[in-house]
Amino acid sequence: MVLWCNGSNEILQISVPDSMPLPKILKAAQKSLCAREIVQDGRSALTVMRACVCRQYRSVSTIADESDVWLIPPVIFGNGWETHRILSKGRTSLQHFIAEVRRTGKVEIVSNQPREHLDVIHDLSVIPVHFFEGLTERQIRALVLAFENGLLDVPARTKMDRIARRQGVSRSTFGEHLRKAQLQLLQNSYPFLKLREASTR
Repeated sequence: MVLWCNGSNEILQISVPDSMPLPKILKAAQKSLCAREIVQDGRSALTVMRACVCRQYRSVSTIADESDVWLIPPVIFGNGWETHRILSKGRTSLQHFIAEVRRTGKVEIVSNQPREHLDVIHDLSVIPVHFFEGLTERQIRALVLAFENGLLDVPARTKMDRIARRQGVSRSTFGEHLRKAQLQLLQNSYPFLKLREASTR
């Protein structure tokens, strides 16, 4: 599960292996978290909660605010753990944050990077509310059709001309919508990709 917040609503992405029934998990999320399903595709679903609950109890977000450190979304959930990325202005505030979180449960520090390695977060101001930000309806439609018809498979299972013809548009128009959609998705996810790339060095 991956969670991020836009200040008013929480967006939760749920992905399950073949052995787990997604509808059952979505039902539990709807009951326990007041989650509404936005998109479901195979073993993955994107849901939105009615309201952010970060400030309603002493959560990691609350402790971060108290400790004067920044949380970098999204939060990753897996195997009983929450994974948070933290940006701290100094060692004292970071140590205070870790000590306070340890009062609520077990803490494992996966990585601790010094300031000189923080160039990877220069683009954090462009982290989107979610990955679909900036996409037009036509671009979304082009992505869905390209994926569902196997145009993005390697090798491709169809040709762009066929999809475009079925939609009543020219090949160049469909191709433009598709390329712009792919670029927008990459721009939206770039900060996360950059951070992930840096963590694997």
